[in-house]
Amino acid sequence: MGFYDHIEACNAHSYDGKVPFIVDGTKVGYVRDELAELMTRWNHYFNVTGNGVEILKSVKDVEERSKALAEAGAALVVRQALPRNRKELCPVVERFGGDVKMRIDRAWLESYGVMSFGVHLNCYVETPRGLDLWVGVRSKSREVAPGKLDNMVAGGLPVGLSLAENVIKEAAEEASVPEDIAKTARSAGVITYMLDTQNGMRRDMLFVYDLKLPADFEPVNTDGEVSGFVKWPAQQALRVVEETDEFKFNANLVIIDFAIRHGLIAPEHPDYARLIKGLRAWV
Repeated sequence: MGFYDHIEACNAHSYDGKVPFIVDGTKVGYVRDELAELMTRWNHYFNVTGNGVEILKSVKDVEERSKALAEAGAALVVRQALPRNRKELCPVVERFGGDVKMRIDRAWLESYGVMSFGVHLNCYVETPRGLDLWVGVRSKSREVAPGKLDNMVAGGLPVGLSLAENVIKEAAEEASVPEDIAKTARSAGVITYMLDTQNGMRRDMLFVYDLKLPADFEPVNTDGEVSGFVKWPAQQALRVVEETDEFKFNANLVIIDFAIRHGLIAPEHPDYARLIKGLRAWV
């Protein structure tokens, strides 16, 4: 196991067995052939061909498109062709900041290969010996990566929130970070990857933030998604990343990025250049 192994693992994907998902004339995702075939039942909403699944032009605006997918999705959940919805809507866009074509339940992002956006915070403390990094332990009831180590604060970007608002929201829910402290989080770039999953394909863009915390701060989870926290020297967290798969798959990338930016992975590292490039597989 090494740093670059985690980047490769997060970019293991193929377009074989998938067709484009097209909304308003724009390719916004990828649908597995099996799911595309099931969607022919709703031919009054979708045109399904060997070239893709396209929402008909007669389904003409964000509201109608969103309702069409929600209707089909509810039936597909019953058939166990889609995961149970989370009742949290995310934007469907061609690129970040682009026009919202429709809204989709967060649980279905992978099934339709739609781009997903989120915020991840490296929460650290400065000490005389160097940086300490707060690490979360995911609840064993989580659907994704139960019990794995994670960034102290992370979460998907829903409809209706800006990135800055989402940082404040997630910091409060996941670690009881006061708003005045959360507002000091500094934007530190993006990480992107594409990964095939059991449900389809993840196409994720993570907006990374660094948050310096007071030495006496103690995180407390309030939303039930985290079972506890530990504070490690950043070099110790980095060794766990390099030598194991104990962290959630994408948290590995966020910590590698943090380590590069803070000089914990030096330019002399043999994979230095390709780590930097690999953390941004697409933009």
